[in-house]
Amino acid sequence: HGELPMKVAVTGGTGSWDRGVGPVVIKALLDAGHEVTNLDRAVPGGIESRGFIKVDLTDYGATFAALHGHDAVVQLAANGEPDWDHLSGAARFHVNTLIAYNVFQAAVHLGIKRVVWASSETVLGFPFAIHPTLLPTLDEDPPIPTSSYGISKAVTEDLARHMARAYGTTFVGLRFSNIFYDTPGHVTGYDRLPKIWANPMQKRFDLWAYVDSRDVAQSCVKSLTADVTGAPVMTIAAADTLMTQTNTELLAMAYPGCRLRPGTGEHETLISIQTARDLIGYEPEWTWKKVLGHELRAVGGTG
Repeated sequence: HGELPMKVAVTGGTGSWDRGVGPVVIKALLDAGHEVTNLDRAVPGGIESRGFIKVDLTDYGATFAALHGHDAVVQLAANGEPDWDHLSGAARFHVNTLIAYNVFQAAVHLGIKRVVWASSETVLGFPFAIHPTLLPTLDEDPPIPTSSYGISKAVTEDLARHMARAYGTTFVGLRFSNIFYDTPGHVTGYDRLPKIWANPMQKRFDLWAYVDSRDVAQSCVKSLTADVTGAPVMTIAAADTLMTQTNTELLAMAYPGCRLRPGTGEHETLISIQTARDLIGYEPEWTWKKVLGHELRAVGGTG
């Protein structure tokens, strides 16, 4: 598998406003030599891809037509806002599961053999309603989603397993952590970190985890050609936490009594990325220290 270049359809490639990871993924795919078509409702601004098809992915016929002629799919399209109340949850669950079903179903019936898709760290239990007792989390732990968004992703992981078994297409599910961007002023930009360091509890809900948008893109590119079958799922995060505080300090503050697995480093991610390292050769290249390093030195340390 993995002849280059491949014709890759990226659903949700435009991203939402200035926030989405789609354009970063498209750039990485183009840099890797692939041909890319962006399938989205929103017209892209300034994305250099050969093709853009405006498509409503909740419409199966339109989705099938748009995916025709592609070798692989990177499925990013979703209502990406985790819900904080139940009122918006039904629409989010409906849209996310319907889009995933349409894209997966069209792919298998078009003979597309590789689908890479955005699952989420929320299947691990974020925002944590359950007090963790042992960290880091492992990808083989049973999913414990607590939100409509997380449940929609957990259901889609099941959908991928059923479709892989029934049709032989490989579905690679990437459980993205909270995506950060090297863009000043971005809603999840690294310039927000000093406020988080000052109040660690505001990020306890997802165990102070994050992933750089460029490492999300790396994971998508590697998943297209990785030697895997079936419907594996794997967490995609940075190798460290977002914090200057140690894991021991953070857990004592936020989750007293929670233990660290033996050998876990004091700044190592608390959501294990070992599965992605093993299955697709993922190795995060970006950390907040790398992005902010020069600024930290300039102001005399992290404070």
